[in-house]
Amino acid sequence: MEDKEVRKLTAVMFTDIQGYTALTQKDEKDALHKVSIHRKFLEQFTTEFNGRIVHFYGDGSLSVYESALDAVRCGIAMQLAYQTDHPVPVRVGIHVGDIVFRDKDVFGDGVNIASRIQAAGIPGSILISDRVKAELFNHPEIKTKSIGKQKLKNVTTPIEAFVITNPGITVPSGLNKMPEMKRNLRYLSLAIFAATIWWLVQYPLKKYFQKEVFTEESISVPFFENHSGNPSLDHVSQMASHWITKELSVSSNANVVSYETGSEMIQLAGVGIGTDEGRKKYENLTGAVNIVTGDYILTGFKGDSSMLMTAFIKNLRSGKTIHALNDVYCDEADPLDCIKTMSDQVKGFWVTRGKKVLTPPKYEAYKAYLAARKAWRSSDTTYVFQQLKKSITLDPKFMDPYFLMLDYFYNTDDPISAADTLHSMTKHFTDLDERQQNLILYHTADIEGRNDDTYEYYLNEYKVDSIDLFISNSAMVLAMMYKHNPRQALSFFDDIPFDSLHVDGCSYCVERLNTAMWAALDADSMSLADILAPKIRNALYNRQCYGVLIMYEAWKKDTAAINQLLQKAENHTKLDEKWQYLYYLAGRLFLLRGEQELASIYAKKSIDVLSHHPLDDRSLGRSYYLAGQYDKAKAIYESAHKNNPKKPVVTAELGMIYARIGKKEEAMKMIKELELHKDLYDYGSVEYFQGRIYALLGDLDTATHLMATAIEKGKKYEIWVTFNNDPDLAPLKDFPAYQNLMNSFN
Repeated sequence: MEDKEVRKLTAVMFTDIQGYTALTQKDEKDALHKVSIHRKFLEQFTTEFNGRIVHFYGDGSLSVYESALDAVRCGIAMQLAYQTDHPVPVRVGIHVGDIVFRDKDVFGDGVNIASRIQAAGIPGSILISDRVKAELFNHPEIKTKSIGKQKLKNVTTPIEAFVITNPGITVPSGLNKMPEMKRNLRYLSLAIFAATIWWLVQYPLKKYFQKEVFTEESISVPFFENHSGNPSLDHVSQMASHWITKELSVSSNANVVSYETGSEMIQLAGVGIGTDEGRKKYENLTGAVNIVTGDYILTGFKGDSSMLMTAFIKNLRSGKTIHALNDVYCDEADPLDCIKTMSDQVKGFWVTRGKKVLTPPKYEAYKAYLAARKAWRSSDTTYVFQQLKKSITLDPKFMDPYFLMLDYFYNTDDPISAADTLHSMTKHFTDLDERQQNLILYHTADIEGRNDDTYEYYLNEYKVDSIDLFISNSAMVLAMMYKHNPRQALSFFDDIPFDSLHVDGCSYCVERLNTAMWAALDADSMSLADILAPKIRNALYNRQCYGVLIMYEAWKKDTAAINQLLQKAENHTKLDEKWQYLYYLAGRLFLLRGEQELASIYAKKSIDVLSHHPLDDRSLGRSYYLAGQYDKAKAIYESAHKNNPKKPVVTAELGMIYARIGKKEEAMKMIKELELHKDLYDYGSVEYFQGRIYALLGDLDTATHLMATAIEKGKKYEIWVTFNNDPDLAPLKDFPAYQNLMNSFN
């Protein structure tokens, strides 16, 4: 007689030993031992946490639990056990759903969802559905991180999934903590300045990518997958991708996608290549037609610490394997041996001529360099510096950490150390190819403040691979800051057809839109600005996004929209920047548009906000200055100047206040005092400050001359800050000599 059918809300867990078939083919005895361990801990902890095993498949299982909490605790206990003496590469997926119990079996969508969630994980990980996450609300001891909505096979509605991040539980490398990138990357292939921004392509670009830039020959090397169950080996996935890409890139006919585009930013986008949709997105993002896919596990077949690395060259469009590379074994302590051998195989198959042999760096030096790159997205600048220094010390002939160190010194405003680094590079690296020589010349010109030369050297890099996302993004920023040529910036923006692209939850993509908005407004292209604004409005993640939209609304004189943005920024708890500045910015932007009354309104709002949410004295002082309350501004700045006489910006702004209230003698004293702040690497800041004071004093010739000197010494065109973005230079706006100077900027 059949058992009665029962339907109830139940927690369902699926487990699976990843790569079981391959393990069996390599060593059947070892594979069966892993199955035995799998079953042992599954049975032990399922009983302990009030569960029942419905099916055990050998390499997988299906079990049910009284509560989501029991299921998650069971999963954590099992994964910790599976990572001990004899590691078992198990994936775990958990869901809570309406389950049908019949004939000692279970059925329903909940079972399918749990199975699909498990399949999205990696060995050592635990993935849970949003419904499980909701059940854990009152259990802060269980740590989770969202990996976004997942479209699961045979499941109609996308489901948000989370990964358990408790200590000892493996977090997929693409899902590790990735805070907003606050550190600018100026090394061209790493994206110059704040343009480390890219696009998440949602729609096909087949016609576009059928240009000669991307041929059927193009290839990309994504991160390899870490199936070892040991998160301390995550760096090997980066190292394999980075080195194979690097070796392919020195071959003239390889047509390889850059490491930054093909690996790092793809990882940040969360694009997977295990599905047809994922492969299509990857192709659209990178332009690649073929990829090298690889993974590695710990086997013990050839010693207690043996690593096995496997890889295939596949066609992205069809998903079919073009070539299966031979498996490679190496010692876990030196996986670079595996990587070098695998790289030789890829080159041997892919590149038939123009091969240049590279010498790989020392393993520990490479490891430290990749650790610095990974930490670059965090706020731990000390760790980044230590790892880069360690990498250079361990292998002085390894060039990559030197370039990243240059970026570090730029971000920390240390041009002297950057110059020393360049000097060290020219001493250690004498056999440079043409592209490396160009990069050295680029950095040298940049440190010396030769903006025109810097831009020209950059264009050489741009011509090498103009369709690379990083290079295109960097081009936009350089066109705006070094040349102030918004039309050229928008031309670079058109490197990727806008109507074929869509931004979806990607902060870096929004930074590209921000630059495009700046260029569109400076080029008086309101039609483009109108298209960009809704996309930025749907992805407000930092103060610059709010600022760019406030600039757009100020151009349209829409104070209601601005007030709404200001209120939203104030309530934006994740906005770790000084949101109070946005009130001052709104007033400043209206002043640029000649809207004195509106500027005064927002200046007073800024004063009121700062009275309740104070920042530094200068913030309040400049708000009084913007409101025309010069006596109050003067009192604040005089006090600040007395406390910190070596701060040029305070000296300059105090001089501007004196000029505004007619105290020429005091203003000239500040101009003279600024002379004391000049140094080799001030990039024209002192001349710029002096020019602002002279402009307010009415000496337009001297002001224009000083602005020209500032540009010659490296002063850049900064959004909201300098030249035509500076309302204190309004007296120069219609002055012919200044107009000619601004025209010569581009």
